[in-house]
Amino acid sequence: MSLTFAQIKKIEEKWQKRWEKKRVFEANVDKKRKKFFITFPYPYVNGAPHVGHTYSFFRADTYARFKRLMGFNVLFPQGFHATGEPILGAIERIKGGDVSQIETFKLFGATDKDVKDFIEKGPEFVARYWMNKWIEVLRKSGMSIDWRRTFITAITPHYNKFIEWQYNTLRKKGFVVQGTHPVVWCPHCQSPTGDHDRLKGEGESPTKFFVVKFKFGEKILPCATLRPETVFGVTNIWVKPNENYVVVKVDKEKWIVSKRTAEKLKDQLRNVEEIEIINSDFLIGKLVENPITKEKVPILPASFVDLDFGTGIVMSVPAHAPYDYVALEDLKKSEIGRKLGVENIVAKKIIELEDYRGIPAEEVCKVYLIENQSQVEKLELATQELYKKEFHKGKMIVSPFEGIPVKEAKERVVELLKSLDSLDYIWETTGLVICRCGTRCHVKILENQWFLKYSDEEWKRAVKRCIERMRFYPEEITQQFINTVDWLENKACARKTGLGTRLPWDKEWIVETLSDSTIYMSFYTIYHHLKDIPVEKVSDELFDFIFLGRGSPKEIAKKYGIRESLLRKMREEFEYFYPVDLRTSGKDLVQNHLTFYLFHHTAIWDEKYWPRAIAVNGFVNVGGEKMSKSKGNVIPLSRLLEEIGSDLTRINIISSAEGLSDADWRGENIKVFLERINFIFEIINSLKKAKCRKVRNVERFLVEKINKIGKEALDAYENLKFRTATQLLFFEFLNDLEWYFRRVGNMSNANGRVLRKVLKIFIPLISPLIPHLAEELWEKLGGKKFVFQAKLPDFERFEEKPILMEKFLQSVIEDIREIKKLVGEKPKEVDIIVAADWKFSLAEKLLRGEKVELKDFLKNFEDRDKEYVAKFYKKIVSQREMPIFLSKDEEIKILEEGRELLEKEVGSRVIITSEEKSGLEKAKQAEPLKPAIYFSF
Repeated sequence: MSLTFAQIKKIEEKWQKRWEKKRVFEANVDKKRKKFFITFPYPYVNGAPHVGHTYSFFRADTYARFKRLMGFNVLFPQGFHATGEPILGAIERIKGGDVSQIETFKLFGATDKDVKDFIEKGPEFVARYWMNKWIEVLRKSGMSIDWRRTFITAITPHYNKFIEWQYNTLRKKGFVVQGTHPVVWCPHCQSPTGDHDRLKGEGESPTKFFVVKFKFGEKILPCATLRPETVFGVTNIWVKPNENYVVVKVDKEKWIVSKRTAEKLKDQLRNVEEIEIINSDFLIGKLVENPITKEKVPILPASFVDLDFGTGIVMSVPAHAPYDYVALEDLKKSEIGRKLGVENIVAKKIIELEDYRGIPAEEVCKVYLIENQSQVEKLELATQELYKKEFHKGKMIVSPFEGIPVKEAKERVVELLKSLDSLDYIWETTGLVICRCGTRCHVKILENQWFLKYSDEEWKRAVKRCIERMRFYPEEITQQFINTVDWLENKACARKTGLGTRLPWDKEWIVETLSDSTIYMSFYTIYHHLKDIPVEKVSDELFDFIFLGRGSPKEIAKKYGIRESLLRKMREEFEYFYPVDLRTSGKDLVQNHLTFYLFHHTAIWDEKYWPRAIAVNGFVNVGGEKMSKSKGNVIPLSRLLEEIGSDLTRINIISSAEGLSDADWRGENIKVFLERINFIFEIINSLKKAKCRKVRNVERFLVEKINKIGKEALDAYENLKFRTATQLLFFEFLNDLEWYFRRVGNMSNANGRVLRKVLKIFIPLISPLIPHLAEELWEKLGGKKFVFQAKLPDFERFEEKPILMEKFLQSVIEDIREIKKLVGEKPKEVDIIVAADWKFSLAEKLLRGEKVELKDFLKNFEDRDKEYVAKFYKKIVSQREMPIFLSKDEEIKILEEGRELLEKEVGSRVIITSEEKSGLEKAKQAEPLKPAIYFSF
């Protein structure tokens, strides 16, 4: 009887209760056993887990289970993250009636009453609500977590004390400094906005734009650009039509900019005074002066102009900017364009590049099939391609910089503009950033802001030393970590709004999301003990002793009224479990969290405690498509657990990819895995029927194959190649089992003792992939204790011959099938002719590396056979790699053993003979590992 999804769920509930009752995942100090400490980043509690979380989370748990199987004392704890703006932002959106936010919460199980409570009871209630949902779902998933150590940031008082200690320690070492620095800023929250506080724009950072000043009478139209060298190709200036701009006094000059620009400039330490409002239509058609060429160019309207970006005014270089080229072509076709006489404006080529013979922007727009300004995605791609090529390979073709590479010309043009008092600067984000509160962010230059001094060269060197000592999975991600260390600059570590720990020396600031999540792995080692101490008794001195071994435990205990034995116990836990043996996460965290994790560990601890390994994986698609609410393919994990159970969810997702490739959730694969699992249950349920005591080659094959695959599977597990492990165990080996039953005919002719022996190795091997079902199978096999406590054999050695013999038999059957297809009728009998002795002798000599000369070899044969012998000799010598051959006797033996199967395949009598004894001309075609096959009709 096949297992149903409902039965699988009951099995999972059964084993989850048993695990919990025996507290098998609680890791304690055991100095007789090797420890393994694995961590996964704590998820943010502004929702419940969905299919996108499953890949990373199940990978972490599968590896933890693999390490337990290998005999390690595994610590796998899990906390939750509430620091920053996400929860507050969600509450604000609910208050504002944001349907999308309300529907998202309901998707994950929140009721109308819950949503109402979120508003009335506030952020702490919301955080705890979703933390409890996460814990509930992770428990149902069978995660092997030590739940005693669970906490939630910003809300757990002991954790706040821990973060205070962390930042006091970093400040004493000079890694937290106060200064003036540009940050991504939310004007609504009045705070810097870190990556995890953003609805959109993770990874975007401040960048300095040049501002080229075009004279407009007594006023200036400032244009922000990253390409000041293209000022020579300006044909016009763009403004957004029918929009209000402002005249502002910036220091001593009068600028015309967008309203948003005026606000940004104020935040960038500029003296800005608003004078008047003017409509852009007043500007259209008028002329401004190019500061370098002194040409008069017109102000024209363009819909692509973004008032929130740069200054809201754009200098147009249609020869080298796809946006400008398309906007000008659009305008030429319009009535307003004809009135303004734009048909006479010609793009001015100023950069030469081998890739483009004509106007570069025109050519790249044709390649991308761009027809108008609305094709933003294509325009962005075209712009990136053209700018990159021109910057790295282009040369100027205008005086006075003719022949100079664009890279060099850029620097010279900047100096020229400065000398003409026609250059300024404005800070922008590298891309659009939206705060969790829903506000568009800009760059603010903060004074007296607290920064982590990631620019410190000595600190960077320490992190690189750490990276050199570590293992990375996959290895190719290592360079990305090094690159991140190289470009990382000082980073704002505090904000003024949201949840979190206040800076201990400057209470108006709160440690931001990515800055309080760097060394919390150490907190896991002690929290189950620390929470027994009243929070008011928790001090920096306590943490100095536990984590750094400083101070006297006796004096600290006496000073704060704490048991000395408890202090020593926490120190022992930290010393035993640290450092972290593996940190596993998604590839999007390399450029921030995972690198920050290395920085903070190298700052606080000696090398002995530095992280040992990081595993990075790809994202999750659903049915080949990126997940998004608009596509309706965000699947709550709770739904998958309800519909198909944990084990099928786990194996389906973690076997879908490895390395940095993105995983792909495909529901149709569930049926395949269910069939494979039912096959295993079927075998174990029928073992009593296996009465045969013979040990044939096929039994030896099964034993050697599980040893071979066991070794390969453990190597795959060790390198987090769970797709490979799944292929080996659930496809290759189960195919071997199917072959076994095909060979023996039925269960009653199977060797029960050998099958049981093989399955007692196989079931523990699959337990990291389907832990609940493996426990059930293990119990049915009579296994003692839990399956992950089983002792695996040494897989270092296995015998290749029995495997080769079965492979040989399979190849003969495959050849017979091909012949059957060709002849199309049933033969009276089939001759299987094994090669002559001399062919085996030659093959064995060559395999041993002996040199055999053809002329010497031919001396042993009569003239009439020499041509045929030479042909075989040349064929076998030409093989690049000599395969491992069976002997002639071994070939005959396995064919005789498989005679019944062979006769069943052809549906007639099979004659097994040798080349010497066969009178058929076909016999000469026989080779080692490839006998000749002759159908008689």
